[in-house]
Amino acid sequence: MSNRASDLRPMITAKHPFENCFVDLGSHSADKALIALTDAVHAEQRDMNAYDWITQALPGATLKPALAFGTVGELYRSYTRPAEFGRLKEVWRS
Repeated sequence: MSNRASDLRPMITAKHPFENCFVDLGSHSADKALIALTDAVHAEQRDMNAYDWITQALPGATLKPALAFGTVGELYRSYTRPAEFGRLKEVWRS
């Protein structure tokens, strides 16, 4: 029996950057969570407590403690700032 080493390695899927804000997403996807967060920001819920928002918008999901004590606006910025910085670094490399 001849198996190549690459055939035996488990497939590693890329982790969505928004997953870094959560301890557990529950049964929700990172894309669904990001859409819900964006909708909350557009609905002027920026000053709402992030913990209260997450329990309503994504039941079963758990934010990291440092983010749960903040607001929805702070949670949004904690995701978008590193994402924008990553895009900016890509532009610099070009």
